[in-house]
Amino acid sequence: MKKFWAIFGWICLGIFLQFKFNILYGIVFLENLNFHDRTYFVKMNLTDVEGPVSILKVETTVHHSLGKDYFANVYIPESYKVINKEPYLGTEAIPGYVAYAMNMKRKYRDVLATEDFIIAPKTPDDTIESKPILVHFENMKQRLHKDETFHLATAKGDTRLEGPAVAEAVYPQQLGM
Repeated sequence: MKKFWAIFGWICLGIFLQFKFNILYGIVFLENLNFHDRTYFVKMNLTDVEGPVSILKVETTVHHSLGKDYFANVYIPESYKVINKEPYLGTEAIPGYVAYAMNMKRKYRDVLATEDFIIAPKTPDDTIESKPILVHFENMKQRLHKDETFHLATAKGDTRLEGPAVAEAVYPQQLGM
């Protein structure tokens, strides 16, 4: 019986060390891993301001995330200039697109970000064909999800956003994701 309690004690100590002495974190981690899928949400709205200038509001959410290091990068077509943000050079360069980083913050089980991009077509009088706005969700090791649901197009100086109210993708939880 003593040997059983010694082994059981070592197992409990290992579990506590694995979860950094925070039992609540361990319970939430195991509950997320076993009972919840990881969901990626992307929501975009386009508001016309004055002339060819528009405000593109992008909201990203990683729901029921296990990791702390989530990054979202938004790729806007080169035919549009973003007035209020600097391009992000720390990610993969995609021809025809300019990358911008989202400021992801953890809120309980979710990782959220909201950014407003003031955009204008580089040539407002020309027609710009519909191109997708790319959103990449990544962690330190890999790309987790790629969204191409929303499209920007300009015709006769009128910029419009095509796509659903919210884009959603669901994946099963896995360690290391």
